[in-house]
Amino acid sequence: MRCVFSGLVVSWLAVAALVSPVAAVADDGAAALARQVVNLAVAPGMESRIDRMIAQAVEKQPAAAQAQARADLLKASASIREDLMATFAAYYAKVFTPAELKDLVAFYQSPLGLKMVRVEEQKPAEVNAAIQQQIMKLVVLLNTPPTGK
Repeated sequence: MRCVFSGLVVSWLAVAALVSPVAAVADDGAAALARQVVNLAVAPGMESRIDRMIAQAVEKQPAAAQAQARADLLKASASIREDLMATFAAYYAKVFTPAELKDLVAFYQSPLGLKMVRVEEQKPAEVNAAIQQQIMKLVVLLNTPPTGK
């Protein structure tokens, strides 16, 4: 089920990146600030999700091929990872003012912000399972034809 959820997240991000118009960023420092926010707040979680997905794919390979498969997937995913982070940064630079981005950077560099990122990534298995269960309910609901009531 974790693989399904991870796949849904990556699929959603890919679709969002394709359909969301991202305007050119003004040269007011917003791009650099937005990238800093992404590096602090988004990248840690995205990196760990992608790493888990790669680990799941590698586990399906014969033992003798796993090291090479991991290396190949890490290399092949590098540009995808960068494109994901760039998409987030461009979006944030568009929707947040430079002042807001500075505030976000300050927050995510603060003890509370650092804890927020850490807590998000260290959710216990039962919390992740409960979240995945609710997402799967939503997926089933969205894929169920209307009853015509």
